[in-house]
Amino acid sequence: MFFPTKFKSILHRVANALKSVLAPLLFLAALLVILQLLANSGMLKSFVLPAPTDVFASLLRDLPLFTPHLLQSLKIAAVGFLLSIIVGVLFALLIYRFKAMYRIFYPLVVASQTIPTMVITPVIVLIFGYSDLPRLFVVVLTCFFPITISLFRGLRSVDRDLLRLMQTMGASNWETMRHVLLPASLPQFFSGLRISATYSVMAAVLAEWSGGGEGLGILMLRSKRSFRFDRMFAAVILIIVLSLVFYGVVLLLEKIAMPWQKSLKQKD
Repeated sequence: MFFPTKFKSILHRVANALKSVLAPLLFLAALLVILQLLANSGMLKSFVLPAPTDVFASLLRDLPLFTPHLLQSLKIAAVGFLLSIIVGVLFALLIYRFKAMYRIFYPLVVASQTIPTMVITPVIVLIFGYSDLPRLFVVVLTCFFPITISLFRGLRSVDRDLLRLMQTMGASNWETMRHVLLPASLPQFFSGLRISATYSVMAAVLAEWSGGGEGLGILMLRSKRSFRFDRMFAAVILIIVLSLVFYGVVLLLEKIAMPWQKSLKQKD
């Protein structure tokens, strides 16, 4: 009886997963068919939006060309994302723990997000030069904010009674942080992490537009200048795929870090 029950459970999960992705996949397929028909009829010019078949053909044909640029963007996005997590968590803990830090840094953290990335990126490149450093700086500047704010709000939303209970039990600040504050704020933390995961790839590409070397952003600019719009949109597809991979990794880490969320969903 155990095997059929377990098999039914697996089938049920697979069916639910298919339902969640079937609708967007059908919509995307219909959109691609419409674009292809418009391109074949001549209503959609290739210099405006190339046919989907041309884009996918370029993606397959120019894969050796895409590979080094893809790896470069992946490196910048991944390292920048990891640095963003470190900086975001550090700022969140500081402004939560010390009121003076909150008064000093919280307005600056918010102000850092009021400057458009396209405006500040050339300035950062001029300061740090044409290397990986300014690109990493742009990724961190873009991505640390959702992590900081989400974790800070999560820490602030913890039940005060739990904190008072830990105090009466003689727990230290570190023990309270480890056993109560951090576990309780994980849902909000991962919410910010999911946002930053997709921002990291976008920020890396934007940073590449203001510098030289390799990267999908550089390849897009070169393809545009040489009127290879099929290759440019193929690079856009790779950027989307890369962002989805980052997002999927964060979802996987979320399930590993919060196994109790799965049991709660099953009860619901």
